[in-house]
Amino acid sequence: MSYADEPERLARLLRNLASALEEAGVNPSGSSDARHLMDDARQAARELEGPGRSQKPGRAVGF
Repeated sequence: MSYADEPERLARLLRNLASALEEAGVNPSGSSDARHLMDDARQAARELEGPGRSQKPGRAVGF
């Protein structure tokens, strides 16, 4: 199977990539290429998950 066949698996890979970059010390508010890669990976993961799916199941936010 490939990542193209499993969008959830690809989304998880992209989220893990973004987390690894952040843990490696990439400044989340900077303007480096690595920071943009982090943002792009998270955005792509959200798009692959589609509407109505949250990253962290079981979590509610209220105001």
